[in-house]
Amino acid sequence: MSQVTVIGLGAMGSAIANAFLNAGHDVTVWNRSRDRTEPLKSSGALCAATPADAIAASPVVIICIDDYAATWALFEEHKLGSAMTGKTLVQFSTGTPKEARDTEAGAKLHNTEYLDGAILAYPREMGHDALVTICGNEGAYAGVQGLLNALSTDVRYLGESIGAAAALDIAVMSYYIMTHLGLIEAALICESEGVRADMLASVIVDSLPSDTHEIVNLGQALQKNRFANPGASVAVYSNILDRILAHSKDTEIDARIPEFANELYKEGVKSGFGDEEVVALIKLLRH
Repeated sequence: MSQVTVIGLGAMGSAIANAFLNAGHDVTVWNRSRDRTEPLKSSGALCAATPADAIAASPVVIICIDDYAATWALFEEHKLGSAMTGKTLVQFSTGTPKEARDTEAGAKLHNTEYLDGAILAYPREMGHDALVTICGNEGAYAGVQGLLNALSTDVRYLGESIGAAAALDIAVMSYYIMTHLGLIEAALICESEGVRADMLASVIVDSLPSDTHEIVNLGQALQKNRFANPGASVAVYSNILDRILAHSKDTEIDARIPEFANELYKEGVKSGFGDEEVVALIKLLRH
């Protein structure tokens, strides 16, 4: 038996598994594409042949795949519901508060403890100062708190409301999305008078020091017109907007602002900017 299983070995899932390994935990991993298990196997992880084997190997199962729908599809395809009986499931896939509640309801049908989480950080920050949020049954959280502390020095328990982590995640992303659009508009204004975009960024940094690193990077990207190798791409934020709009529909929140942003981001993806830095959307607005 291992202490924890990680299902889904994309950039974030692999970072999660590595954080557990670096903390000295016994880790089992599974991924649909077997090649992604090899680096973790070299680091000491046990590689399960099937998701059912992966679940059987540990009392705690971490899932970090595309979204909740992908989680449901995986469970249905491999009939994993009964395999989760008596286990603790921690979901780090992305989704909406409603999807978190639906997943919790499904977990309860199989006597599975369910915790919902969100990671507000890049994979490279896992195991260090990533902001990790968790919500769900307090007793279930207490049972895995020591284990989850391997992921970050900043793990925050949000309480028993199972939609809290997803809500905080899309709320923060909503803020960042609008900040990016504001920076683009500000850059257009500066361009009209010949003010450098990196000068704009430095002024914003001085007035809002909490966002220094991100704003400096985006200002440099705007100044140099270099949008490759993004921290998070136009397509990633387009998908985030889908979740924000889904939550707006679920809760009847006025969605005019994210609808406007969504139109722009979708146009950016359609125009071929999906894999570029978010401020590449400025190319849609330049004449």
